[in-house]
Amino acid sequence: MNNFKIKDKVVGEGYQTLLISEVGVNHNGDINRGYKLIEESVKSGADIVKFQTYKASQIVTRSAPIYWDESLNDKVKNTQFETFSKLDSMTLEGFNLLKKKCEELKTIFCSTPFNIPDVDLLEEIGVELYKISSSDITYVQLLDYISKTKKPIILSTGCSSIGEIEKALNIFAKNNCNKILLQHCILQYPCDYRNANLVKMQKLKEVFPEIPVGYSDHTIGIDIPAMSVAMGACSVEKHFTIDKKLPDSPDHRLSLNPKEFRSMHDLIRKVELAKGIFVNGHYPSEKKAFENARKSIVSSKFIKKGTKITCDMLTAKRPGTGINPKYMDFIIGLKTKVDIDNDIIITKEMF
Repeated sequence: MNNFKIKDKVVGEGYQTLLISEVGVNHNGDINRGYKLIEESVKSGADIVKFQTYKASQIVTRSAPIYWDESLNDKVKNTQFETFSKLDSMTLEGFNLLKKKCEELKTIFCSTPFNIPDVDLLEEIGVELYKISSSDITYVQLLDYISKTKKPIILSTGCSSIGEIEKALNIFAKNNCNKILLQHCILQYPCDYRNANLVKMQKLKEVFPEIPVGYSDHTIGIDIPAMSVAMGACSVEKHFTIDKKLPDSPDHRLSLNPKEFRSMHDLIRKVELAKGIFVNGHYPSEKKAFENARKSIVSSKFIKKGTKITCDMLTAKRPGTGINPKYMDFIIGLKTKVDIDNDIIITKEMF
């Protein structure tokens, strides 16, 4: 697998799951709220704090219908434009300040650009990591433009076929952009548990074994992200807010608050510990059991010196510190060179 580093974080198999706080536009255009979201993300255990960079007029027509659960809005809004236009006021200066706050707190600033001018803005502030939305996996011009920066890319794969993912990866490869993290994602807001389809994440790992694969979650709660780690996710992205009752952004209500994100962090770290590593045999933690719970060949009666061993003279009992019972047939027929008392562990020196 092509593990790679983003600053001091290694992404890939065998390393801690990368935890991404998806702040998105939950700052609602308020720089101080953005600061607070970064601070709380870091306290809650996030490795990366991710924003979204766009102008509503550049990404959606005024008549495009919403595709998320209407109950996530304060009041029913019939178009994406009506929602996004309330959330796109963060300026170049604002993003620069948010990035500096991330640097101050030693976390990684990331953002999702939705159009080429958004990439230019992020390049101007010196972004070190790009996220590409599932919705743009076929926006090949954007993929080409981002990958020419040669910076690491997180690519979400919601709604995507294997062929579409391959085409995106070919664009990255053409531009010698090789630090890629795929993230399985379901574009349903919120996503029902039964629709999480984590087996698709495993299929991506199978089809693209050289690329780390993680999970971008839209379910409510922390159970499914933890399950994704148990099933092999190298990263988990989860929406984050400081207050689920905040207006304007529909993300607030499906996001985790700081306490919930910390609980997810702690649960995922436990899952990582439980996953462990493969050992072909007993683990160090099983050493006592390996020696004392298994059986050895034991005498079942007194055996006089010079006796030829027969089957009825032997049995198998704990502990397993002597000769393994699988070798009993090799012991039968040998002559003893010492007296052997009843209920004694048999050793090779007795013959």
